[in-house]
Amino acid sequence: MATIKDVAKLAQVSVSTVSRVINNSSAVVPEKRDAVVKAMSDLNYKPNTLARALVSNKSDCIGLLVGELGSAFFSQMMEGIDDVIIKAGKHVIITSGYHNEKLEKEAIDFLLERRCDGLIVHSKAVSDEVLQQLAKGDTPVVFINRLVPGLEDRCIYLDNSHGAYMATRHLIARGHKDIAFVCTSLTDVADGQDRLAGYQRALAEAGLTFNEDLVARGFPNEEGGNYAIGEILSRKQPFTAVFGYNDQMAAGVINMLEDSGVSVPEQVSVVGFDDIVIAKYLRPKLTTIRYPINEMGAVAARNILHQIEPDNHGQVATPLRFTPRLIERHSVFDLSAR
Repeated sequence: MATIKDVAKLAQVSVSTVSRVINNSSAVVPEKRDAVVKAMSDLNYKPNTLARALVSNKSDCIGLLVGELGSAFFSQMMEGIDDVIIKAGKHVIITSGYHNEKLEKEAIDFLLERRCDGLIVHSKAVSDEVLQQLAKGDTPVVFINRLVPGLEDRCIYLDNSHGAYMATRHLIARGHKDIAFVCTSLTDVADGQDRLAGYQRALAEAGLTFNEDLVARGFPNEEGGNYAIGEILSRKQPFTAVFGYNDQMAAGVINMLEDSGVSVPEQVSVVGFDDIVIAKYLRPKLTTIRYPINEMGAVAARNILHQIEPDNHGQVATPLRFTPRLIERHSVFDLSAR
C-alpha cells in the first residue's frame, strides 16, 4: 500500500507539499499540484482521513449516537439523517449506547476522538448536565428525541405525553374503560415517564380510576411486550384494551394474547406508538401514534449542517417540537357500538 512518502518521492516534492495538496491548500504552485495528483493516481494512494482531520480539523463526517442498531425505530431515524448528510457531500459515523449511561458516554467520546465535524445525539441515559457540558465544547451538537433544559434551540423532540393521551383517549372513545399499559422498563427514560403521564391524564379526564395492576414493564421490544402483557394476564385483572409503549411492545402483546386464546381486536384492542414499518403489516394492522422520526432525523441533519456551515445551508430547519398523530387501522374494536 502506497504511503504519503511514496507519493512525494514519485512527484519529486516534499511530504508537506503532498499534505497541502491533500488538504486543498492554495499554497501550492499548479505544476507541483498536478505532479502530486498524478502520483496519487498512479500509486492508487488513498489519504488517511483521520490524519487529514487532524491537520485540517475537518473530517466531512457527522457523528451519530443511536439507542440500538437493530431497532426499526432507529433505522427510520438513521435513514432520515443519512439522506440529508450524503446529499451534503458528507458521511455519517454511527455508534450506539443501548440506553446505558456508561456506553453512551463512551460512544460520544469515540465520535469526538474521530474528529467528527458535528454530532447528532440520541441519548436517554446520560444526565442533562453532561449534555449541557457537551454543548459547550467546540464540536457542534444537536439532540434528537430529547429536550435538554437551556438547549431548546438544539433539540428536536416529540410531545410524548400528548401522544399517549391521544392513544388512551381513542380507546376510551371506543367504549373501553379497563385499559392496560405495557411500559418500558427503562425507568430513567423520560419517554416512558411522559407516556405514563399521558395515559393517566386521559383516564383521569374520563373519570376512570388508574389501576396499578393494569401496568407492567418490559424492555421496549417484542419480547418485552410479550413479557409485560403476560404479567398483567397473570394478575387476573379484567381489561378490554392495551396501550403499548411502542409498536414493538404492541406486537409482542398481540402475539401473547393470540397464543393465550385471546382474539385481537374482538376481545382485546391494542394501540401502539411510533408507527414503524411493521405496524401496517401486523395482523390485525396496528392502530398507533405516528412518531415522525424519519422527518425529525432530517431536521436534525439540516440543523447540524447549518451549525457547521451556516453560509452553505441556509436557515435552521424547523419545527424543533413535533406533534404526534393518531393512525387508525384495525386493532381497535368499538365497544360503544355493541
